[in-house]
Amino acid sequence: MQQILIVAAALTALAIPAHATPYETPYALSAVHAEFQTRLEHAAETPGAIGAAARVAADLMTRQNAAQERVVLPLLGWADVTPARGMKASADLPDRMRIETEVSQLYDGDVNLVTALVELYAAADEAGDSETARLAETMIWHQTSDAEVLYPAALLVEAAMQAQVPSADPHKPGTGN
Repeated sequence: MQQILIVAAALTALAIPAHATPYETPYALSAVHAEFQTRLEHAAETPGAIGAAARVAADLMTRQNAAQERVVLPLLGWADVTPARGMKASADLPDRMRIETEVSQLYDGDVNLVTALVELYAAADEAGDSETARLAETMIWHQTSDAEVLYPAALLVEAAMQAQVPSADPHKPGTGN
């Protein structure tokens, strides 16, 4: 019975992205953020250096996740809206310069968050708390992958969608000329 529930849960989770709409954060990505946030909040309840470092990281992560879910992750909802599927991009796509500026700010936020996570790792390692040290390490890799994979992917999706929007300028991409 438990295996049936696990399979049903997995199939449901896989079906969710297929129904995601553009500008909606993909569930798998927001779920990871929520899980990390919960675990950091729990670590922040630990007394001493671990709790203090976890609190700083949790506060930074709250702001960083909100920014990612406002700017980058919704763009990834457009990834399966392709010309091959006969769908056109909406003319209300966000301004490219605004997106690039906000992504630049996200990189800065990632540096601050990773720094806080390194401090959490050091405090946990010094205290012999391998579970919290492993959490910090996993989150560092996650933040690194956001910067190296998700942000560029979101910019590529945005560029592809902009190219599908007809332009009034016949020399700009997306006009079909």
